[in-house]
Amino acid sequence: MSDIFDDASETEQLHRELAIRVAREYKRVPHSGHCLSCNEIVARGRFCNAECREDWELEQKIKRITGR
Repeated sequence: MSDIFDDASETEQLHRELAIRVAREYKRVPHSGHCLSCNEIVARGRFCNAECREDWELEQKIKRITGR
């Protein structure tokens, strides 16, 4: 029987693993000078704002789940 601390530790580990996967995914996508979500020109980074980053992450998650 697990207690609240075991559950919290398990949740933390899952979040850590997800963050590592997301970071690795960013490395695979080369910087092109355009936002990966809306294709707007960006001087630095891969996204023009946080909303585009979140949209792209959600799209990638859906692709992984559906196997596309």
